[in-house]
Amino acid sequence: MMSTSVTSDTFLLAAVIAYALGAIPVAYTIGRINGINVFQVGSRQAGATNIWREVSRKQGVIVTAIDAIKGISVILMARYMGLEGTELLIPTAAAIAGHWNSPITKFRGGDGVVTLMGASLGIAPITVFLGLSIGTITAVTTHKKLNHPSLWGGIVGFIAFIILSFQPDSNIDPAIVYGLTGLGLAIMVHSIYFHKRHKAYFTAQERQREDLDPTITQDRLS
Repeated sequence: MMSTSVTSDTFLLAAVIAYALGAIPVAYTIGRINGINVFQVGSRQAGATNIWREVSRKQGVIVTAIDAIKGISVILMARYMGLEGTELLIPTAAAIAGHWNSPITKFRGGDGVVTLMGASLGIAPITVFLGLSIGTITAVTTHKKLNHPSLWGGIVGFIAFIILSFQPDSNIDPAIVYGLTGLGLAIMVHSIYFHKRHKAYFTAQERQREDLDPTITQDRLS
């Protein structure tokens, strides 16, 4: 339900600001500073995982932190404007859309997982922090095995978040849980669509990875 003090103009302004914040190309900028175009290497997406792999772990952590801050900032801004509860889902969605399609990078971007995590952390800090911790562990332990570890980490983290949200002592509005879950599913669909569009590239990348993996090579020789 819309707050009595919030008008449609407030929602529109909040969405525009959130989109602009989400569209800040952090990964692309960090990549360029280090002489790399993230859209031409790795997963070909402007995300923390690609920076982690193609630049350095330190730079990947920096991108993760800034993208998360973008999400948190969106919620702080929206609350300052009077939005609360399920109303916060609108600027959250706008921030993700900005991360997907940044005008600065010719409407290219990344998955938006970390931006969603940051926004979710701003909405339900304690529960999301626990889920985020589980998701982060998943992403870190699978970053050498999967093309989109941040995506899978996000999925695992959100499953944990959903379970924790429906515990008896949780005070989170179920509508918020459903909304954030819907946004998480949207990110997953967006990533799958991107992956299918570049199927040939990812297939070649996987073959190259197998050829360079000493474990796989040793298995083939034995």
